[in-house]
Amino acid sequence: MIDYFFRLLLKNPKQALASVLLVTLFWSSFIPNLKIDFSIEHLFSKKDPNVEKYFSFREEFGREDNIITLIYQPVDVFDKSLYAELENLIYDIEEVDGISNVVSIFSLSDIDSRAWIGDFTNQNTELNNDSLLKRLKYIQSDPSIGSRVLSKDFKFGSIIISLDDIVNNHRDRSKILENIQILTNNTSPKWTYSGVSVLRTEYVKYMVRDNFLFLPPIAILLICILSFLFRNWVNVLLPILTVLITVIWLLGLMGMVGLDINIMTYIVPTLLFIIGIGDAIHIQAHFREKLAEKRMAPIDAMHETMIQMSKVIFLTSLTTAIGFLALTTTSIKILQEFGLEVACGVMIAWAVSILIVPSGIILMKRFNYPEQNYFSPLLLWLSKAIPRRPWVFILLPILISSVAIFKIKDISSDSSLMDDLRPKNKLYQDLMLTQKYFGGVLPFEVLIRLDPKNNENINKATDPRIINFLEITQNVLKEELTESRFFSLNDLINSIKRVKKEESKNYDQNFINQIISQQSSQQIKLMSEDKTILRISGLIENRTSSKMEKLYDKLDSLASTFPSYLSLEYTGTTVVALKTNNYLVQSLVNSLSIALVLISIIMAFMFRSKSILFASLVTNLIPIFTVLGFLAWLGVSIRPPTAMTFSVALGIAVDDSLHFLLRYRKELSLGLSRREAIQKTIINTGSALMITTSVLVGGFSILFLSSFLPTYQFGLLSASMIACALICDLTLLPALCLILPNPNRE
Repeated sequence: MIDYFFRLLLKNPKQALASVLLVTLFWSSFIPNLKIDFSIEHLFSKKDPNVEKYFSFREEFGREDNIITLIYQPVDVFDKSLYAELENLIYDIEEVDGISNVVSIFSLSDIDSRAWIGDFTNQNTELNNDSLLKRLKYIQSDPSIGSRVLSKDFKFGSIIISLDDIVNNHRDRSKILENIQILTNNTSPKWTYSGVSVLRTEYVKYMVRDNFLFLPPIAILLICILSFLFRNWVNVLLPILTVLITVIWLLGLMGMVGLDINIMTYIVPTLLFIIGIGDAIHIQAHFREKLAEKRMAPIDAMHETMIQMSKVIFLTSLTTAIGFLALTTTSIKILQEFGLEVACGVMIAWAVSILIVPSGIILMKRFNYPEQNYFSPLLLWLSKAIPRRPWVFILLPILISSVAIFKIKDISSDSSLMDDLRPKNKLYQDLMLTQKYFGGVLPFEVLIRLDPKNNENINKATDPRIINFLEITQNVLKEELTESRFFSLNDLINSIKRVKKEESKNYDQNFINQIISQQSSQQIKLMSEDKTILRISGLIENRTSSKMEKLYDKLDSLASTFPSYLSLEYTGTTVVALKTNNYLVQSLVNSLSIALVLISIIMAFMFRSKSILFASLVTNLIPIFTVLGFLAWLGVSIRPPTAMTFSVALGIAVDDSLHFLLRYRKELSLGLSRREAIQKTIINTGSALMITTSVLVGGFSILFLSSFLPTYQFGLLSASMIACALICDLTLLPALCLILPNPNRE
């Protein structure tokens, strides 16, 4: 069947290429259906109980992550025209569709005349610098919004914008931000945009930017490597065409089934350019070898090449796909989609390669190759040195890896949410500016819940006794999170007391009820509809998961001192995302184990030799554990992107081992001794392995340009492990094949 298929293909290369073109046009018609978006919820685990708690909170109180903070730095804080500009700006912002509420230095003036700065549109307004500073200080000291709209040194001010829940998608958020930017561009202050809504919108822009940034240099790099090695334009064009068609087919498939491009899957086209080209290179390298060895007619050499290589590259593509498919065992939707999409892309690349490459070479009749093999001197030296001193090539990598592995016990999974951004990134610096002057930007919610069936006959959480516990809890939060901002019913009460000039620190039930009844529906919701839950809404500083765990312990200890009818909960996107990080790291470690087991089963079935299976596993595990150890030495934490790398890199790296071992088995079957078979395998297969690894390492190195630290680390770790795997495949693996017992061949 395979023989007939390739004879038919090679006799009709034009028809084969035309069929591929028609299929490509079909899939390309679905690409416009693709949408790009990013949401924190994309990273939530389906199995995490914290997720259910978070969605329960959101159902009661609405979204807590739909805030945009506009920070302005005036040229002169005493310039009276500044406040006329700001007042007009806020009126304009309030008219933007999708904005539900705006808080600024003018928000208090409606209820407190002492917070009214003045009518600066009136040229006759008399207000000197001392009077203006006095009023600004009065606003800044307000318990509810003061510290949120003015920095302590008055060098910065802020406008806090709440979005409607319905506009919390990339398209609508982008439109709102564009409208706000147009408005702020017409004012004198310098503006900084911050908040989770801004973070999400900028992340999507970075995704698009990274794809445009990655693909051209990767294409140029691939063209340069292939041109240098093959010196034949057909052998440059066909691999590039293969991966380009692969990407179109996969994106079309994604568009047809309704998959979005998100913070994980945006890198899929780039990965397929890097990974998918290997099959085409192996076909071309093997075809060149056939022409050189047997002096066959090109069509016969290609037929024999495809009979052998179609099976080999299918197996190597399958092991690569398994590395990605292992990611589908996690309960994170976007990670499942990422693993499935790349796995499909890898298998598509295999199918496209066996159609495009042989048809293209035969049709274009470009069979001339340079006689010089640039890797020959190194490969010739290895083929002689390894059989003479195999133990040197076994002990040396084991010794190096042992030094690295010794530190694995010290590796940490501690991380923060802003670890995804590089410190020099503008968005990161803007978020840090917000944190420094106005508190953090990461949502954190604390709920005090009243048991309605309590024995104290307390019917509502607005009871003054419960308000006292609310105040105690908020004070603890302020002590622990000094660079954060919180807002609760307690702040609102104290603000109204200040307006009415009430000195009493006690809470009066009638006074509390009056405040609640006057709260606008557009303002932040501080109590549940049934009045049994009080909310402390916070935007907190960037903290690692370990530091947050200490805060959780502190809050749990505080809750244990509450009366039995009160309970305390904490939630929000920050809590869920950090807890998901810890879960995800463990889940990805499990996915590595699953990938390892599945690949081992394939290897065992193919070779049916314990010694070869052992040699292959050792060869491919050493790079993983070595890189893990060096991460520990360097103090780099294991985070989801880095944990994901290992199962992916295992699937890719094992390809070289398969190519080597399949060629080794073939040489043995021709009657060669183990020593002769190893030497010939190193010389013949080593060149193709070094070509594909050069492409992989070079391609993954392009990811260093990313604005996302996870993408940068993914590229660095993948390149390191794949390079390390090649070294082991050309040194440790042949040495083990010589040393380990093989009952079938001496």
